[in-house]
Amino acid sequence: MSLFSKYTGAGNDFVIVRGEELGLRDAGALAAALCPRATGVGVDGLITVRSLSEEVVRLRFFNRDGSEFATCGNGSRCAARYAVDRGLVPPDHILATDDGEILARVRADGVALEYALDARVERELRVPIGTGPQRGRDAWLVRMGTAHLVVPVPSVDVEDFDDLCRPLRWREDVGPGGANVHLVARDGRAALIRTFERGVEGETLACGSGCMAAAFALRAAGEAGDRVEFLARSGAALTVEFLEAGRIRLSGPAVFIFDGVFPEATP
Repeated sequence: MSLFSKYTGAGNDFVIVRGEELGLRDAGALAAALCPRATGVGVDGLITVRSLSEEVVRLRFFNRDGSEFATCGNGSRCAARYAVDRGLVPPDHILATDDGEILARVRADGVALEYALDARVERELRVPIGTGPQRGRDAWLVRMGTAHLVVPVPSVDVEDFDDLCRPLRWREDVGPGGANVHLVARDGRAALIRTFERGVEGETLACGSGCMAAAFALRAAGEAGDRVEFLARSGAALTVEFLEAGRIRLSGPAVFIFDGVFPEATP
C-alpha cells in the first residue's frame, strides 16, 4: 500500500503523493480513481511531488477526470506545505512545474508563491449574462498557461451557477480545451470570486490561478491596482500582488487534512 495526503488551499483540496511512491502507476488513472467525491477521497485534483535536490521539488497536476495540466496556484501552495512537512525542502524553496519555476515561502500562517508569469490579457469578449435588452457583459480572456475567462458581475450570488458557466467554459473563441470561468464582484476593498473549473467540470471553492487571472483582468478594466484581495467561495482570503520585474505573488492558507493509504490494486 502507498501513502497519500490530503491538503486544502482555501477550500481547493488535493490528494498529494510522492512521485517515488507511484512506481509504474499512471498518475492520471490514479487521479480519476482517488479524486471523486462519492467513490474516492473526495478532492478537486491530484498532485505528485518528486525531489530534485535539497531545495527543489518537481510538481505534476492532474484534474479529477485524470487530465494533466501545467500548474495550479492553490495546489502549488499545498504541495509546498507538503514538501516542508515531509522534510523534503526548507521553508523557502523552488517548485518546478511545466509552467516554470515558482519560489515558495512556507510560514505558519500561510504560503506565498512568487511567479515570473508569461500571462497576458488576450482580448475582451462579450458574454451572454443577464436579462433584458442589455443582456450581456464584458469579459476578459486571460492566457496564463491555462485560459481563464474572467467576467465582472454586480453579484456572484447567481442562480444555477454551473449551468450559467458551462457554455462559457466551452466557447469556441477561448481556444482549444476551453477555459476556466470566474465571476468576480467588487465588495468594498475585496473582490468576491466564484470559479467553474475545467477538468472538475463544476464549481470549486477556490482557485489560486483564477485569482491571479482575475487580478490581471481587473487591472485591465481599471478596477484594481498592484494588490488585490479575493474572498473565495469557501470564505478564505487570497491575496495577489504585482511585484517588480513582472513578477506576481499569490498568498493564502494551505492546510494539512489527513494521511491515508491506497491499496496496490488502485490503478
